[in-house]
Amino acid sequence: MRSPVVAALLALVACSRSTEGPTPRVQGVVNPLIRNATPARICNAQGGERGWRLEVAGERFAPMPGDVLSEPEQAAMPEVTLRGPTTLTLPRDRVFYVRPELLLVDVPTRDTTPPVELPEGSYSVEVSNPLGGSDSLADALVVLGPPSISRVVPPPNGYTYNAASPIVIEGTGFAPNTFPVVTLRREDGATQSLFVLEVTSPTRISTEIPPGTPEGRYDMLLTSPEGCTASLARALDITYTRLGTLTVEPRSGGELSNQVITLRNAPTGNQVGFSGAPDVYLLAPVKTDPSQVQRVPLRDVTFVSANEVTAVVPTCSGFTEPDGADPRCPNGIVPGGPYALEVADPNGAVGEVPASAGFTVIAGATSGLEPSLPHGASEP
Repeated sequence: MRSPVVAALLALVACSRSTEGPTPRVQGVVNPLIRNATPARICNAQGGERGWRLEVAGERFAPMPGDVLSEPEQAAMPEVTLRGPTTLTLPRDRVFYVRPELLLVDVPTRDTTPPVELPEGSYSVEVSNPLGGSDSLADALVVLGPPSISRVVPPPNGYTYNAASPIVIEGTGFAPNTFPVVTLRREDGATQSLFVLEVTSPTRISTEIPPGTPEGRYDMLLTSPEGCTASLARALDITYTRLGTLTVEPRSGGELSNQVITLRNAPTGNQVGFSGAPDVYLLAPVKTDPSQVQRVPLRDVTFVSANEVTAVVPTCSGFTEPDGADPRCPNGIVPGGPYALEVADPNGAVGEVPASAGFTVIAGATSGLEPSLPHGASEP
């Protein structure tokens, strides 16, 4: 029984194989991964089993039935040929007819089966209808090699915890004026995406490590806009200058009032003291989202000396501005703990108070808000 698709094709081409079909017109080629790129770009490696998908746009693409007297019936697709540093006519099973204005093609690479490595360079794309007639579009496709990473140049002055740290990626196959995707993967599997500032040349990329990136050894993955990925194991070892041993006093406060604390720093060896008022965070859940541990910033952090700062733990107000309007403190920190603290000094050094020596929020404590203290905080 003849399929509806083949019946439709028969209607398109009438009865005679000798009848000349419509002449196609090739208007454009698109890589779906980077639709705005003109000419289209494609990588000559990777791409999985089928290679990379391209869309060929135009007019009057006209398939025709194969042997209409046999079962199963097979349609003869328009033939797609790439002409450039080499010539490649795609096999029938890599060309898909969608409508008279659109063909989909799967371009093989050196990693497909069978492998086909297209030399880098510019290619025209030619479409020939089975019943005759062809058209080509010059310089419609640019074939690129995959990127590679040789090394990562760390920041000249080391990594800083509370500011972006510039790095340079060196390698080959980087395309200027594009924005590849760069991802760091730590040994524990955690990932961190980087923002590419600029592809300065085919061998250099400028990017930066975001503030607050955890210390650790990271692999780097770089994916070109065309889809090819490069990797470098143990590309970065992120470490920060360390503050000394940090202690907090008092170690607890009531849930119904913000609490003034003193944070002391005892550096030894290569550790450093405070250089100014640091950023201090309590790692704790808040009442509006009790299932998630969050970095709650402390308020009114004041530099006293290289060994001491004071701050206010927002046990009552949490992330909101303390106004004393609701004595039940519905936005405050969930009672419990002890909770750890993170400290980031203005000079880029970091330190922490571990949970074992951290701050505890006492449930139902009724120590009153004292207007004479910052944000109605209780004295230590």
